[in-house]
Amino acid sequence: MREKKKIPWGLLYVLLTVVILLVFGLVNQEFVGMVSVIANLSFGFVALAVLLTGVFLVFEGEIIRLLLHCQGERVSFWTTLKIGLIGIYYSYITPSSTGGQPAQIVYLLRDKVSAGNSAAVLFVKFFAYQFSFVFCSVLSLLHMYPVLLAESPNLIPIIIVGILINGLWIIVIPLLFCAPVLHGLCGLAVRLLEKCTFLKKRALFIEKVRTFENDFSSYTAKFKSKMRYVLLAVLLSIPQVVLQMSVLCVVFRAFSCDAPYLELLCMQTMLQVAVCFVPLPGASGAQEFGFSMFFKPYFSSGDVLYTAVLVWRFFTYYLIVILGALLVVFDQLHYNRKRRKAANN
Repeated sequence: MREKKKIPWGLLYVLLTVVILLVFGLVNQEFVGMVSVIANLSFGFVALAVLLTGVFLVFEGEIIRLLLHCQGERVSFWTTLKIGLIGIYYSYITPSSTGGQPAQIVYLLRDKVSAGNSAAVLFVKFFAYQFSFVFCSVLSLLHMYPVLLAESPNLIPIIIVGILINGLWIIVIPLLFCAPVLHGLCGLAVRLLEKCTFLKKRALFIEKVRTFENDFSSYTAKFKSKMRYVLLAVLLSIPQVVLQMSVLCVVFRAFSCDAPYLELLCMQTMLQVAVCFVPLPGASGAQEFGFSMFFKPYFSSGDVLYTAVLVWRFFTYYLIVILGALLVVFDQLHYNRKRRKAANN
């Protein structure tokens, strides 16, 4: 009897990632145009923008590592840096940023962190970031309200709607840590699986849902007894948000715009909260349109504004996508090599 060949899912996954990266570069005309623009910027501005992005990613990884440490998991600096970047990468290429946390759970499973534990950690991480982001957005609106009211009153309702939508997560996530809510959601998943009679491994999936509920409940209980870690994650997320929004200031300096740092920081934060809920990968289109609405008064001509949009999107979006795709490819190849080596021993 001939041995059934295994489908090389790992290699297919690598190939899919490469295709996504190529499509990003070849189909997106915006990306093609920005390459020459970046090449003409001074090295100092480029280096500073890359540095800010790098420090932002370090914060992302270290907050995840802190929360894993709270749960008794010991992971390296490089592991959580990788997990952080991969999470942002998948958030950027999926609608409404839905792919980040599921991808991170898969990668943490490779490092022997259970699905229940990693889900609890990532929910707390997401809560900490959202709380800090909304907090910074509210402060930004309060600081810039007189200016907006006088010059761009039409932006105020958009910003308030964005704050409310993002603020909903601050309410929803703690509800998942309530046992009755979690039990109800998992019970609904079990009932749906029971109706899917076409699934061959239906019983296994149902058992995994119940195991996940037990694990998630036990790990969330740990966070409830160690709220100082949640508070610390929120406090660390505030400078992380500031770093992310500060990239815009570097872009403005590159175009000899000397607007005050605090003003640019507040404007960028309000732009982000106003468009990040758009259900498109990376809020594409809405980000560019929003930039034009928020920052048109700062530029002397439309051509300069368009060029600034290209530079800003490169450092806040495309750079992360490129780094994330490359990391996914090399990490998957390394993982496949380790599995083959382990199978041969």
